[in-house]
Amino acid sequence: MVFVNEEIHVANAIGTAVTGYSGTRTIITDSLDGNGYRLRETTRGNGISTFDMNKSTQHGQAVDFTDADNLWTNANINLDQYATDAHWGAEKTYDYLDSIHGRNSIDGAGFRLLSYVHYGSNYVNAFWDGQRMTYGDGDQTTSPLTTLDISGHEIAHGLTSNSAGLIYRSESGALNESFSDIF
Repeated sequence: MVFVNEEIHVANAIGTAVTGYSGTRTIITDSLDGNGYRLRETTRGNGISTFDMNKSTQHGQAVDFTDADNLWTNANINLDQYATDAHWGAEKTYDYLDSIHGRNSIDGAGFRLLSYVHYGSNYVNAFWDGQRMTYGDGDQTTSPLTTLDISGHEIAHGLTSNSAGLIYRSESGALNESFSDIF
């Protein structure tokens, strides 16, 4: 047997986020063992993580949102305050599915909820792609699309794809959109 001593230690921590849409909220983050915090947590299912796409359209290029003191007052020219909206929205939607429907995430088995913020440039949309939620920052006339109702809507697409088996086209696609609006 080989002994492994992990050099990087992480743990969940309670943080405070000044969000773009929902005011000041309590969130769970990941403590990087005295080296700051990131928008990840493992208290719900297999976790909730929120990543920064830095205006890329390639999810593999995303990086962690980090904060030095776990007080996420990150309003800036990059609109980073909306990342905490997406993170908090995923936490609250997970909690809703768990407490109201007794469901462990969208698949019933703790599916890890991944949010990607700052997708593309002037992208006025949000979407579920079968694996994750992705949010655009809007444009000159539309604000970033990370409100609680939009987060819940996109996560509900994941719930529908994991439970109803609807093909996203024609009438079944319309039902999928309707279910996401209802949730």
